[in-house]
Amino acid sequence: MSDEHLFRQVETFVDRIARLTREGGGKVKWKYPKRGRKMRSDSDSDDDRATPATDTASNDITMAMVKGPLVAVNSAEIGMTANSKVLYSGPEDKKGRFQWKDQPPKDLEKPAEDAESLKHAILVRYVKTFGDPRRNLRLHSVVVQSPLLRELLGDVLKGYPGLSTELTRLEFSGQFEPLIHRWEQFTAAIEDLKTQAAALGPPDSPQEEVTTDLAKLAVTTDTSIDANGTDGEIVQAAPATAGVRLKHALLLYDLLATELKDTIETSSDMIKKGQISFNLMWTAFQPGSLVYAKVMQRDRVFRLQSSAYGHDNAGDPVFYLTMKYVDFDGTRHGTKKQIMSIAFFEGTKPFTSLSALPLASHPQQQVIKDRLTVRGAKVEALAGVQYRGYDGTGYFVNQNNEIEYVTIRGRVVIDALSWNKWVPNQAVYLTPLHAKESVMANGFNATAGDDDENDEYEEEDDYQELDDDMSFAPPTEDQEDKKRPALSPEQQMLCTPVVRGYALKEKLWVNMFVNNAKDVTFNTAAFESLVLPDGQKDMLLGFTAMQMSAYTQWDDVVSGKGKGILLLLSGPPGVGKTLTAESVAEEMKVPLYSVTAGDLGWDKNIEKKLVDIFTMVTRWNAILLLDEADVFMEARSLEAIERNKLVSIFLRVLEYFEGIAFLTTNRVQTFDPAFQSRIHISIDYPELSAESRKTVWKTFLASHDVVQATARDKLPVFTHAKPSDDASDRANSDYEKAKADYDKAITLHPKRTLPHELSEKDIHALSLKALNGRQIKNLLKTAQLHAIYKGEALSKKHIDHSLGVTQHLLQSSQQTAGTRASLYG
Repeated sequence: MSDEHLFRQVETFVDRIARLTREGGGKVKWKYPKRGRKMRSDSDSDDDRATPATDTASNDITMAMVKGPLVAVNSAEIGMTANSKVLYSGPEDKKGRFQWKDQPPKDLEKPAEDAESLKHAILVRYVKTFGDPRRNLRLHSVVVQSPLLRELLGDVLKGYPGLSTELTRLEFSGQFEPLIHRWEQFTAAIEDLKTQAAALGPPDSPQEEVTTDLAKLAVTTDTSIDANGTDGEIVQAAPATAGVRLKHALLLYDLLATELKDTIETSSDMIKKGQISFNLMWTAFQPGSLVYAKVMQRDRVFRLQSSAYGHDNAGDPVFYLTMKYVDFDGTRHGTKKQIMSIAFFEGTKPFTSLSALPLASHPQQQVIKDRLTVRGAKVEALAGVQYRGYDGTGYFVNQNNEIEYVTIRGRVVIDALSWNKWVPNQAVYLTPLHAKESVMANGFNATAGDDDENDEYEEEDDYQELDDDMSFAPPTEDQEDKKRPALSPEQQMLCTPVVRGYALKEKLWVNMFVNNAKDVTFNTAAFESLVLPDGQKDMLLGFTAMQMSAYTQWDDVVSGKGKGILLLLSGPPGVGKTLTAESVAEEMKVPLYSVTAGDLGWDKNIEKKLVDIFTMVTRWNAILLLDEADVFMEARSLEAIERNKLVSIFLRVLEYFEGIAFLTTNRVQTFDPAFQSRIHISIDYPELSAESRKTVWKTFLASHDVVQATARDKLPVFTHAKPSDDASDRANSDYEKAKADYDKAITLHPKRTLPHELSEKDIHALSLKALNGRQIKNLLKTAQLHAIYKGEALSKKHIDHSLGVTQHLLQSSQQTAGTRASLYG
């Protein structure tokens, strides 16, 4: 048939449909398939293909043609037939897309799994294997269909991560990891069944074992599909005897014992001897088990989530362990992921030589459990905001993403919630403790898989994490939960040894190790030793105590403004201004955050730094000490524009400060008038009088005696090892010299730790010298070192010697003070 003849037929058909459509008030829609667009005469123009239509669409008709004449379809009928149309895959096009057909392929075979196969307790699948001279088939997968066997495996595999035995079909494939990991439990369950079956006695006939129990049971029906695809009935019976269960269990046992004999026997033998090979590493690390490792030279225990073989960044083969541990994010405890790797090695290695090993294979596993549980309880006790002392190393991640260690000796504030706010690039993301495991266990399929699935671990260039548990974002302050559920002993054991907080002296956010944290030893005598009139001391203490309590909630007209308390301490150096703030913090047992202009700098971020400091101080219920505050409070002028900006910023931020701040200065005359209305208490410290200096001398001398008494109980320790017989003369000489120094130190130790020998007369004479508190402390320290070196008790002659050495500095300081007084009146 020519194209012209075909076009005439189509044209006649279209005209007829168009006439029917116009008569019915409808509209014609044209639907051209790709291959139908050329179905017109080459001489026809595009204008000749105009589509007749009306304005209404009540009876829309779609015109379609696929390799045949056009077919009219009413739009109202589209998708309304209550039936399904089955299409079958045909040949693929160049892009790999199926060409769908309405006829099934002619080469279809009857499926191997049908109603008949459902009757069998297990289905065993084999695939061809190549390169193994001992066999040409290997075990691919096993499908457990027996409800009796599923019930038995439910007990054996209970708690195995990523595996559910409640499914109608349990499919195991790959290396059959769940069954290998629980092989001992499986064999023990079979032995129990054998014992139970033996107690019941042998059946009279082979079939009686299977049928006796079923004949006595009530029968229920369940709809299924038979071999012909029609509905049928499956008989469900009550639990069978131990003999029937044993028979079903032995089917699986005999199969695996035969097919996986080498793996099971070799792995069991190695593990019993405390060794393992790299290719059998997976048999020793069971998902859900405890794993021991050293991280940053500290013992850790993790809960293993999954494992896989892979490659590291250098392309070398490794065995990856994906594990979880317990951490704290500021509001709640949760789990966090840790990935470790074990490098490839030849032959076998003891577990103890690996970077990580099963805790059950550690020779001191109970000792480790007990010790880490105690450590985890300390971590739990430090949840929230905690003020502690710290003596040891901590670490932080620098701008180059490298771990940098720092030594911290002093007070710290442990606060994970603030860590997430001020160190956002290292914020803690946790999964709740109650979150369910979502990882599919290796070697287990929840549904039947294709035959071309991976049968072994893949070695990937870049290891992919195997779980998709959602980690929740770090919480905010308003989400902080004061009533946290207690951790179990096991969760305490899994706790990280790291707590996060702020080192007050170093001005640094840092990761700290919990065993280095300790309770703060407050100096209860600090406030009593403060040289101030009793009335001022009582006022200071009462003022700060009430401000920190809940009794005072004074607010400004504008909410959140003017809630803070500012105390100005002015006077010459060394008269106790800084000591006042420190003593009040010690007496109140709260943190003291000390900051100077040098800590803040002069950059454009100074306002943010001030706001951050004020926010931290308020959250920690701390006392802020702004030492040498002159630069922030100096009167503004027309010339110093940059300093004017600094003063304005400080004034504005100070308005919304809600804590207690001590401002110290020795230049109160230069203050901007705007600060006068913001100061709540102002204390002026005069030069120390002779009586005040005597008190300072006695206080420092008493501290000296306490230090000496403590040192008296600590004998020097000799740390040099004796050289070997073939050591050099230089090594022997160094050792002899060190030994002589040690013997001398032991001899002088009792004399070097004696209390001072200054009389009341000596102290009175020293108090007449015009010294401030800081100068008195420095003189005593220098004299003490001199006395210790001489092996003598501290006396006035040592102080006079130190005074003589520094006399020129003291005279210069006095001249400077006189000059300052003449300048500022």
